[in-house]
Amino acid sequence: MTVMAEEIRQSPQLVREQLEASGPALGTVADAVRRTRPRWVSVVARGTSDHAAVFARYLIETQLGWPVALASPSVTTVYRAPTDWTGGLVLAVSQSGRSPDLVAVVEAARRGGALTVAVTNVAGSPLELAAAYTVPCRAGEERAVAATKSYVAELAALAGIVAALVPDSDLAAALRRVPDALDRTLAAASAWFAGAGGAGDGCGLELVEAVAVAGRALVVSRGFNLATALETALKLKETGRIFAEGYSSADLEHGPIALASAGVPTLVFRPDGPMGAAIDPAADRARSLGARAWTVGGLEVAGAPDALAITALAELPECLTPLALILPGQLLAEAVAVLLGLSPDAPSGLSKVTLTR
Repeated sequence: MTVMAEEIRQSPQLVREQLEASGPALGTVADAVRRTRPRWVSVVARGTSDHAAVFARYLIETQLGWPVALASPSVTTVYRAPTDWTGGLVLAVSQSGRSPDLVAVVEAARRGGALTVAVTNVAGSPLELAAAYTVPCRAGEERAVAATKSYVAELAALAGIVAALVPDSDLAAALRRVPDALDRTLAAASAWFAGAGGAGDGCGLELVEAVAVAGRALVVSRGFNLATALETALKLKETGRIFAEGYSSADLEHGPIALASAGVPTLVFRPDGPMGAAIDPAADRARSLGARAWTVGGLEVAGAPDALAITALAELPECLTPLALILPGQLLAEAVAVLLGLSPDAPSGLSKVTLTR
């Protein structure tokens, strides 16, 4: 087993441990947010953490009703443009907490009067020191270059922050069910990618082979799981050198649907409910153009061709399904790399920490 695969499988337990240990930090942050009553939120991140930021945007806007923007660090570090930070919450997300541009934005925001909170996996990092408050990811050391368990930990920490601000919500009530749902998701996805059901039955093994042979893929979702599509596409790029593009199903239909064809495997992350129904037309359109589209989702896709139905998703509100649905995406990327004879643990040209300015 690769290190990447081992670390993917650690996600349920680390989320369980994070939930048990993070109460004091989440309570402190929630108290600070209630005192300052921010009018807006800016999330600053890079790479994989950028996709955690996309998740945070949907989560905060739907659960708290506050407008959220994704920060552009170069406004601060390159253009050096003055920014009015007053009345805002700046949320920085970074596995290492070391990228100078993220630190610079948090320092400027704190000086400018914003409430600053860091979500990071490394205690004592420059980002933690720059922010007024920190919520630790508690993912432990991540040895594989491609971030997997630390991404899930970021999502869990962000969900914990929001749940602490709305303790009577469905989100807060369901958060404790996440670790068990992740365990069950891993079991279902591992069996699917191992070829359970047999060749020709739309199993995940066929998806792995199709992506490896094509060298390209479309990954599609919408809403909370737009983050899942973007992150899965990134993992395919990082570990398997696959030209993978992640899209909102709505954006896909505004032009990029032209990429869909028989030679482009398509993976659709489809949660149950209204959002799933909103995603279906884009997937159907891709199929009509010749693409073979696999679907990973909940009970509503059970029995559909080329589909993995994860029953554990029924235990979670849609806003928490990205913590589970990313696991099949990570397993896919790892399996494609291995099939191509590449090391998903140490992809050529990549390093664990990237320092941008």
